[in-house]
Amino acid sequence: MANEKEANLAREQFSDYLRDLGAHGLTVDEIKRKGEKSFALIAYFEEPPETLPKQLEIKKGKGICEVPLIAKVMERFRPE
Repeated sequence: MANEKEANLAREQFSDYLRDLGAHGLTVDEIKRKGEKSFALIAYFEEPPETLPKQLEIKKGKGICEVPLIAKVMERFRPE
């Protein structure tokens, strides 16, 4: 499970990759997975890509941490 700092690091490391897939917004939020609290990177798409990993691997010190990635469909914000 990832903490908030790790999820924000994933957002920094993968923002360009997710933007190239069509994400128009990224947030970090607390979730529950398998009954445990964790933080996840939430990517917002108008239309989700066909393939998207369920987790992102980030380097943390000498090890690797997996941060959950959740895709949500949401219309892109347009100023009125």
